[in-house]
Amino acid sequence: MHEKIPPQRKGAKTDTSSEVTFDTPVMAQKHFITVKKRFLDINSWELFAGEEKAEFALRDSKGELLLRSPETGDYMTIKVPGLHNTGPDGYDWVQIEEIENEATDNRDCAYIRVRPVANPTVPENSTAHFFDKEATSNFLIWREGNTVGAEVHGRNETPNMENASLLDKIRNGLVAVGGMFIASEFQWSSFTAGLIKNDE
Repeated sequence: MHEKIPPQRKGAKTDTSSEVTFDTPVMAQKHFITVKKRFLDINSWELFAGEEKAEFALRDSKGELLLRSPETGDYMTIKVPGLHNTGPDGYDWVQIEEIENEATDNRDCAYIRVRPVANPTVPENSTAHFFDKEATSNFLIWREGNTVGAEVHGRNETPNMENASLLDKIRNGLVAVGGMFIASEFQWSSFTAGLIKNDE
């Protein structure tokens, strides 16, 4: 699934991963089922994000909460701790543009790619996110043999300055730069570790 991740062309990139190894492939397969349930329950992602966590929600084009597994074309809203978007709902918006699943005897994998977009509930075309529309966030869970892992790969992360107010430009620059150098790695390392945590 790594071939699905877009190439790095501009701005910053982040790569975060966590993994856990079991005594047998059967134990890993069982745990991967649990991890995949967590992975596909986007509304619960904040439970795995650790301290100072962002809020995540799966939504339709009207902004209504979706209580199901994600599908291509769905939206996600993100509320960053301390530095909310100045739009009407305070959210940063991304859209799911690809979902893939793979299963073989020795390997299981699931992949979600999202991209910043405009808030679909308001009549404007500007991207409602601290990164511009060239950026992607790539979420990946996998099992190989007796090891289960989770990864987040950010690509082409550049602050969004498109048709933004001065306040949003300042805010987007602060969040994006923080994301490039500190916050993203901390946030996503907590998320990947929480996602694959073995509670047994």
